[in-house]
Amino acid sequence: MLRKKNARLSLLTCLVLLLMVDCAVTSLEPQASSRGQDATYDSMISDLDRPGIIDFQQVVGADWSIIREGLIDLDDPKSVEAGLQEGPEPIQIYFFVLDHPKQGRFLIDTGMGQVFRQPADEWPISSIIQSQMNMDTLKIRTTTEEWLKNQNRKIQGVFLTHMHMDHILGAGDIDSAVPFYTGPREATSTSFLNMFVRGTTDDLLEGKHLVELRFPAAAQPAEPTTSEQEPLQIIDFFGDGSLFLIHVPGHTPGSMAFLINGKDGIHLVLGDTCHTAWGWKHNVVPGSFTADHEENRHSLNELQKLASRIKTRKIYPGHQNLD
Repeated sequence: MLRKKNARLSLLTCLVLLLMVDCAVTSLEPQASSRGQDATYDSMISDLDRPGIIDFQQVVGADWSIIREGLIDLDDPKSVEAGLQEGPEPIQIYFFVLDHPKQGRFLIDTGMGQVFRQPADEWPISSIIQSQMNMDTLKIRTTTEEWLKNQNRKIQGVFLTHMHMDHILGAGDIDSAVPFYTGPREATSTSFLNMFVRGTTDDLLEGKHLVELRFPAAAQPAEPTTSEQEPLQIIDFFGDGSLFLIHVPGHTPGSMAFLINGKDGIHLVLGDTCHTAWGWKHNVVPGSFTADHEENRHSLNELQKLASRIKTRKIYPGHQNLD
């Protein structure tokens, strides 16, 4: 009897210790970088008056379907009023291409890897995660490798909006010499949930070189604001007002959005600060997929205010297109 009791206590102790363990989303150690120039909110707005110089395009890697309650906060009063219910939500997986006349070609996120043309048991993703993420609904349109083989420009760098699995699925198709840029603490902040995805993240990013960007202290815009939280932190990456990286923590600690001064107009890439067209149109944050809803709310509000001050050609939520 005493032996059984001790066994139960040992099991309970192990479970408690397991729940207390946090880990980073990857075992890869990022290199610190100070690339880019510090920018303020108002200097960014002013620089966008210059003629655009970047060729910008969006590439659809796959169609997908995943739970709506992860993508949209269904408890938000606007969601309740609209009658949104739990269930599947059609989404897409993207990557974005930025061609700078002097700096070369950069990607935002990675699209779909060629390995996902293979049977699911050959994917670098465990069957448990495949099931939980509804990956049997993935319909590939084009892999990153397929798209790149028809191009004659080398990739100089990849910006990750964040390091959730669905934004690094195409990493294996990109040369290991290419740096992958992340936001602050994206690769190093710890969470219990990371225990379940760390192995998959490591497999998808195997051999890749992570670079963690340094953002300046946030500068308050000249225009009055009622926010009690810090405003946006911004980097002018190329130093010429053509590409601004914006730290938007909340969905993950190092989430980034991107403001691109393109030849055809201004493009705003939100990342998963807002997953869906409906969420952006109604200013509703993501649901269970977001780590910190309060921070995500602040970041989304700031992006909404930014969008109201500039004339954008197009705004890109994380997984759907706006009309």
